[in-house]
Amino acid sequence: MRPASEDDILAIVSRYFPAGHPSLLLDRGDDCAVLRPCGPLAVTTDIFAEDAHFRRRYFTAFDIGWKALAVNISDVGSSGAKPSGFSIGLTLTGQEDTAWLEGFCEGMKALTERFDMAISGGDLARSPLLNVCVTAWGELPESLPRGLRRSAAQEGDAIFLVGRVGLARLGLSVLEEAGNEEDIAAAKAHWPDACAQHLRPMPLAFEGMKLGLFAIEHNLQDRLGLMDLSDGLARDLPRLLNSRKSGLGADIVLEEGSLHPEIVRHCSHKGMDAAQFAFEGGEDYALLGSCPAEAWPELEALLSGFSGPFSRLGTVRRGALALNGKATSAAGFDHFSA
Repeated sequence: MRPASEDDILAIVSRYFPAGHPSLLLDRGDDCAVLRPCGPLAVTTDIFAEDAHFRRRYFTAFDIGWKALAVNISDVGSSGAKPSGFSIGLTLTGQEDTAWLEGFCEGMKALTERFDMAISGGDLARSPLLNVCVTAWGELPESLPRGLRRSAAQEGDAIFLVGRVGLARLGLSVLEEAGNEEDIAAAKAHWPDACAQHLRPMPLAFEGMKLGLFAIEHNLQDRLGLMDLSDGLARDLPRLLNSRKSGLGADIVLEEGSLHPEIVRHCSHKGMDAAQFAFEGGEDYALLGSCPAEAWPELEALLSGFSGPFSRLGTVRRGALALNGKATSAAGFDHFSA
């Protein structure tokens, strides 16, 4: 059954998300949200567009709701902020039935419960394609008023990674190659971690918050750099280093043993360089950072207490990027490249 009106759609949303929240001074439902910030806010916006970021033939409604919010939480967490809430702009095609809308809300709700986030409101419209635009915000510690930022790196600093690279790219690749529902099911069964990473990435916001506290405790607010890794190491590492202005590059090492077995298996079968595949990546939603070399031992001890993988990727230096001892000119992912 399809909702008969906008009010019917809003009623579904209200069943999944409470109108009030400690982050809101005014409950959802008025013309504007009124926030209750306890300190500086980190704010981000991401568009999640049909046939640009996802395809309905292999994304479920739950997947779409989850990932549309997850990519924003990832940005907030990379600043060291605690995710607090979000608003949503949603264009529907008119073909979405009640079950689809409920699945979409369930996907978002799973993350709002994990991170205790408010939904402050948003907007609905009709369009030929399904598009989701989320604006999310998070609260920064008073001692970290500008958050963790890119471009903190200096020559000799350590470069580190929290999470994995390349797995989401593999998930996208095998799902794009799947021609029908049977093929899609087979891809998800044969490459379970890769497909899960592409469809439902887990934002590392708790890890980002801990890195923010680490920076405060060690007086590294302006020397610990961090960013959300969404466009692949090849494109995002120069952004972390501000390479165009700073002239900084890095020697990066991606050993086969540090890569997920599904990546190694896929690249071996295809005759591809697994490290290069992972380096180009895309949609990893890991955390990429830099810190002074003398701070690395203590930071490594912190990262060792995290539940997921981490690694020291290399060292900042002058010049171009090098991967496993060889110069690399890989560009990474860009929506507007030819």
